[in-house]
Amino acid sequence: MPDSAMLSAPSPAVLAWSCGLASLSPGQPPCPGFRPDEWGETLANCRRFVDDFGIQAAELGWDTLTPFGVHPQHEIIRGDWSGVLMPCAYRV
Repeated sequence: MPDSAMLSAPSPAVLAWSCGLASLSPGQPPCPGFRPDEWGETLANCRRFVDDFGIQAAELGWDTLTPFGVHPQHEIIRGDWSGVLMPCAYRV
């Protein structure tokens, strides 16, 4: 395998993030607190983040909760417990 192919291969974390986000519907918010239009935009932003910066985030040691975690009871209302992107894809 050429070195350039190895450099561009996504890590297991990036693959997991991509698969997790792909399983979510833009028309169905996965947790309370999102209006459907807000959720669709948030999901699109999360997918774009993983596409554009997922490799770098994984290399920096980010786990799934860092960009995507939310408070288990208060959902997106608790911004201090929310991940960077907080799409409710994963709960703490």
